[in-house]
Amino acid sequence: MIISLISQKGGVGKSALSRLIAVEYANSGWQVKIGDLDKLQGSTTKWKTRRDAHGIEPEIAVEKYATVERAIRDAAMYDLMVLDGPAFAEAGGKTMAEASELVIMPTGYALDDLEPQVETAYDLEASGVDPEKIIFVFCRADGSDSEDKEARENLRRTKMKVIKPVFPERASIRQAHNDGRAASEVGHMSLRTKALDVAQAIADVIAKKGKKK
Repeated sequence: MIISLISQKGGVGKSALSRLIAVEYANSGWQVKIGDLDKLQGSTTKWKTRRDAHGIEPEIAVEKYATVERAIRDAAMYDLMVLDGPAFAEAGGKTMAEASELVIMPTGYALDDLEPQVETAYDLEASGVDPEKIIFVFCRADGSDSEDKEARENLRRTKMKVIKPVFPERASIRQAHNDGRAASEVGHMSLRTKALDVAQAIADVIAKKGKKK
């Protein structure tokens, strides 16, 4: 199975979600790999180095790939390949999406984040990608209930699907990433629960799609 995280902007939570998904599926006994497609920064590859240095389990396979095609070929060796796409992913976005069972579009509440992601989702649909594959996840979102409601209404009008849990923005999550951990591995119980809720909602979407098949 392949899951792609696609964005036209950096800093919206792709890598954070990639790590969360990979760790939680690995905790469930899956053989998981993250394909780091950010050729310039390789932030998830560096995260893997920190994780290994701290001896954190489960061990997560991470590889930096020069091309989407190579990562997709390697996916056959794993139960799950998580493709952590680069920002401004026009070139490989369609290829990633076509090969994936699920396409995750991370976004913040602001229209500056939402609008480019919605346009990207529309472009993927126009190129032939099944719209049922595409879901949005609000990330690094610390807004009020009214801001959350407004952002969800904006997505509803575009007919895009979004999961209910929100991936929070907290210093302890940033520190966890600095230590090679995922958001679900923070010490703070309430934050860990929020991260696990996001992972479970994504897993539920995948399970539901599998039942439809």
